[in-house]
Amino acid sequence: MRIAVLGASRHTGQSFVSQALASNTNIELTILARTPANLPFPEDQLCRITVVQGDALNKNDVAKAINGADIVVCSLGAKMDGFSKPVDMGVEEAGILHILDIVKETRADTPPRLIMVSSTGVGTHNDVPWLMRPLYSLLLSAPHGHKARAEIAIKNSGVPYTLVRPAWLTNGDVTKTYRAGDGVRGYTVSRNDVAHFILNECVLETKWVNASPSIAY
Repeated sequence: MRIAVLGASRHTGQSFVSQALASNTNIELTILARTPANLPFPEDQLCRITVVQGDALNKNDVAKAINGADIVVCSLGAKMDGFSKPVDMGVEEAGILHILDIVKETRADTPPRLIMVSSTGVGTHNDVPWLMRPLYSLLLSAPHGHKARAEIAIKNSGVPYTLVRPAWLTNGDVTKTYRAGDGVRGYTVSRNDVAHFILNECVLETKWVNASPSIAY
């Protein structure tokens, strides 16, 4: 199984790659990285990864990374630094649009499955606890706008997909105690547990095809 990962240099994408390599499964990983020298993986993991140097904002770079992939995992998102201006705002929308264009142009008959890390509160607040809704509206309206447009493009593309919508992300360990499903509400979930869910339920068990599960504790 060949999996391409966009957004593997940090957070959920990084955890997914590490867990996939530790899973003892027949997974071949290709990742797209702006600066391969800064990747956070130890040498014993890096030697098992195909690294494509490039930018998710560049369509040609994305094409190289996803070439031949059975599954594309997109864990792109803006970098938030407190209340300062986010960096790379809209990168997930741009990356998804590039992926969909490439698939339409080169693999329309055999599209890869596309798994996107989105967020609870995208498109609707039904999966967000009442106490969290003002915070989401205040801090996340702009990044959620990009995620919402990316989700719509995916659903309209005809490409098989899974839109993973985690609650407020934390840096906790893998607990396997998360809940996942349509409209699941909760306050938080760790990035490591989201990666565990993507690997084990979405990839290895092939669940949640053409679905948008929310995930939270």
